[in-house]
Amino acid sequence: MNRIRNSRYMQFIAASLFAPSALYLAVRKHGHALEHTSVLLSLTIVFPLYLAVVYRMTIGRIKRSWKACVSVAAFGLIIVYVIIPPPLREQYHFIKYVFFVIESLFIVIELWIAWSIIRNLRAFIRTFRVKKTKHFYFLSTYTHAIEAVFRRPVFLLRIMITEIAALYYLTYRKKRRHLPLPYPTYSYHKKTEYFGVFLMLVHAMLIEIVGVHWLVMQWSEVAAWIVTFFDVYFLLVLIADYRAITLSPIILAPDRIHIQLGIRSFVELEYANIEEITWDVTQKPKRKKETDAYSVALLGFFDEEPKLEIRLRQPVEVIGLLGRKNTVRKLYVTVDDAHGFYETVSENWKRVLQGK
Repeated sequence: MNRIRNSRYMQFIAASLFAPSALYLAVRKHGHALEHTSVLLSLTIVFPLYLAVVYRMTIGRIKRSWKACVSVAAFGLIIVYVIIPPPLREQYHFIKYVFFVIESLFIVIELWIAWSIIRNLRAFIRTFRVKKTKHFYFLSTYTHAIEAVFRRPVFLLRIMITEIAALYYLTYRKKRRHLPLPYPTYSYHKKTEYFGVFLMLVHAMLIEIVGVHWLVMQWSEVAAWIVTFFDVYFLLVLIADYRAITLSPIILAPDRIHIQLGIRSFVELEYANIEEITWDVTQKPKRKKETDAYSVALLGFFDEEPKLEIRLRQPVEVIGLLGRKNTVRKLYVTVDDAHGFYETVSENWKRVLQGK
């Protein structure tokens, strides 16, 4: 279930933040130990491997990728180079060269993406407008548009989907939606506690931005502004996500269900692929062990049971944060009007099956 996947990501982020902090404090206190060649060499080998193992034990359990492991290990090598005292860096020029190569590679990739976007910008805008009449919401429209227009850099452009979606919804002006047919829509945020959670998170982040900036400023002005930048970034993403939630109800089109959960994820589900929609939801202990389920629900102060369960004939693909893909065979849905949603989906489902 997506909560399990999110917990894996949070575990990796927590471990990745803790390890460099602990390493930095250890180097400041016992920096003289690094004067021994064996210790410094061991550090440059063990720390990158540690981050790679952490990735494998957390996110790697969901989706294995040797490219991601290598990238994490390379990032660990960069962290070691930054933390090592300047006088000792000269003993290991290879770390500096690796850092230079990686940085150059990122610059080349960014230039390549920029050139691809500029060269295909007109075609992308034209395709985006066409796809929007079928897929309705930004995440789905953007994904289908880049796959139709771009070829090689599709994966890299998909990674940017969260940032682009955040910018879109932060600057989006609500207009009356004109659909070709009066499709039923069902909101999933009005009867939940998520608005209270959202306000609590915003207040906490505002306090954190000021407090953490002041604390880090005592150590390093540059580091303080870097931390503040990321705090403001996450705050804006949180606000954009809430705007997307309020502007993106579930759409029940004649042939499929369109679901966009904020800027976090989206899925399109054909009625013909539904095996069953039921009020008999799988019990919580079993749900926690599931890795092929998708929850259409918002966080609240209390963990409430889903209203409906949709079981699928064939697995479908869910596009999540940073464009990562996941295959699911079951959906747990909580909407404001559960009975109306159930009746409409059931009617469309029966109509599609009878039309076969």
